[in-house]
Amino acid sequence: MDYRIAVCDDERIFIDRIRSILSDCEIHGYTDSGLLLRALETGERFDVIFLDIAMPGLDGIGLAKEIRESDEDVILVFVTSRAEFMQTGYEVRAFRYLLKDQLENGLPIIWADIERELANREDQYFVFDFNRQTYRYACREIIYFESSLRRIILHTKSGTAVLYGGLDEIEARHPAFVRVHKSYLVNPGHIRALSAGNVITTDGQILPVSRRYKQNLEKFGGVR
Repeated sequence: MDYRIAVCDDERIFIDRIRSILSDCEIHGYTDSGLLLRALETGERFDVIFLDIAMPGLDGIGLAKEIRESDEDVILVFVTSRAEFMQTGYEVRAFRYLLKDQLENGLPIIWADIERELANREDQYFVFDFNRQTYRYACREIIYFESSLRRIILHTKSGTAVLYGGLDEIEARHPAFVRVHKSYLVNPGHIRALSAGNVITTDGQILPVSRRYKQNLEKFGGVR
């Protein structure tokens, strides 16, 4: 899978070195912490961000705190030239630390750990692109998917979102969701009750259950 990566370092040489080592990845380089912060504020999303700790203006630790205000899930890796800086950053949940003089040897090892972590997360998040932006929703927050006029309406605890695609594709990618009707795919954790021919979701919606998909709900018994 292709991951979106940002590297923020006021010395472009280190951005170029990371880009060279991770040559198969899509990497966006920023030589100023303010530029990266503004990109994030305008909708850019990344799976992994490499941050230099010692930068003029807003340093890597301060930038990481700002990032965590709006994104709890992005993997943060601190890159530093001084080993003593590796003791900082616990409060922003840094995934790893990497010394600049060990990039060529250390980064491939850390990247293998990152890929395993991201792979483990795939089943926990629903990710899609719409209008040239990438959106990520925790599966536990999704109540149900509704198919309508070649679009999918994503119903979550905080509101709705729209994407293009089909329920068959979503069902194949995320088998934990239960198909109850040709137009509805439901999170079983958000089924409040089952009744004759219907499911009632935790947001109070009554969704039809077709005969074709009724057996999908048998293992859930009755009220959840």
